[in-house]
Amino acid sequence: MKRALLFFFSFVAVAIIIYAMAIIPNYTAFKTLFQNAEGMAEGSEYVANTYSLADLTRFIGSKPEHVSLVSISIDRPDSSLYYEEKRPRTMGSLGNLILLYAYAQAVESSQLDPNKEVRLKDLSRFRLPLISQNAHDGAIQRLVTEESPSFTLEDAVHAMVEFNDLVIADFLWAKLGASTLQFRMEELKEFLNLKVTELPLPNAALYMAIAEPASFLPEFSPKHDSLRINSSLRAVFHTKALESFYQKTADLEQFNAVIASFEENRINQNFMQERDALTLFPQTTASELAQIMRYLLLDDQLNSNVQTRILKALGWPNGSSSVARSFESYFAQYESRMGLLSGLDFGTSIYTGERRIQVVLFDELPVAFWHHMSANHMQEDFQQRLIWDPALYQTTKLAL
Repeated sequence: MKRALLFFFSFVAVAIIIYAMAIIPNYTAFKTLFQNAEGMAEGSEYVANTYSLADLTRFIGSKPEHVSLVSISIDRPDSSLYYEEKRPRTMGSLGNLILLYAYAQAVESSQLDPNKEVRLKDLSRFRLPLISQNAHDGAIQRLVTEESPSFTLEDAVHAMVEFNDLVIADFLWAKLGASTLQFRMEELKEFLNLKVTELPLPNAALYMAIAEPASFLPEFSPKHDSLRINSSLRAVFHTKALESFYQKTADLEQFNAVIASFEENRINQNFMQERDALTLFPQTTASELAQIMRYLLLDDQLNSNVQTRILKALGWPNGSSSVARSFESYFAQYESRMGLLSGLDFGTSIYTGERRIQVVLFDELPVAFWHHMSANHMQEDFQQRLIWDPALYQTTKLAL
């Protein structure tokens, strides 16, 4: 009996040790999965649509509430594709296009020096724990070495686009300043007659706001369509979020409390709530983003130095062998965050020489579907092949 009890307690002790070794280092991951059991099953019936690009086109054609697409052929306009192109969608990091425009103009007018030295500590006030952390880590690994702990502003801007780094985007937003950005935004609105596209705001300000939405919007209900069409309601949220951001980042004690809260609870929302809350972020339409791209990249009325600087920042994919096989040149910005997968690109097919400007916005996606699609960067493959692959073009055209 004593031997049996000894064996039992030894077994339990070993089991506890093994369990602790497995669980404790990954407690946050286990906690996240437990809290999001419902979300991880949401949209599971659509997961099969992520198995091939042909399957994905069927999802696109059957789910206009989730997808907008514009594919403009510069050389054969009659072959352009438009799908839900005027529907308001969350802009996310595609708003970097507006930041790039303001940045290039600021450099051209000598307001900013692209060779100015930047250090990691300059970025620290914009970094929120557990918010797009992998993207930021990737950007920093590219920028910082033991031999060179600092980097230039221009290098930081390029890393912002390539890695979709929210921290550097916020840093650039602050360098440019709200008044400069507002001026450039109004400039684009007037010249291109933009009706929906809103001014990009600091990501940190927006995530801090949705961590406690009732403080900014008492009647917060992201599923209400009014949040997409009520510009005054959106303006109130954006103004309050920005004011709170300025206040909290100016007070070290308050900002440290925010950091501690994010380290413990992130934004204190489950996956579905986070996805829904992104409807409060600045929005655009696929049509208007395509207009902005065409103007910034191809319009002769814009200063050629400004265009060249924007193209250089967007041209990061050109170093890869996969892009070189299919494109004479390719420029892009991609976005991925909860329920949101989108991208803008401008490519020239190596096979036909045809040039296309594209914007694809997957928005408010079911969580399970989003996880599967984002895991293999499927929307990026879709956008690239839509330019050079005639079979995918025809399949997509038939699906829309």
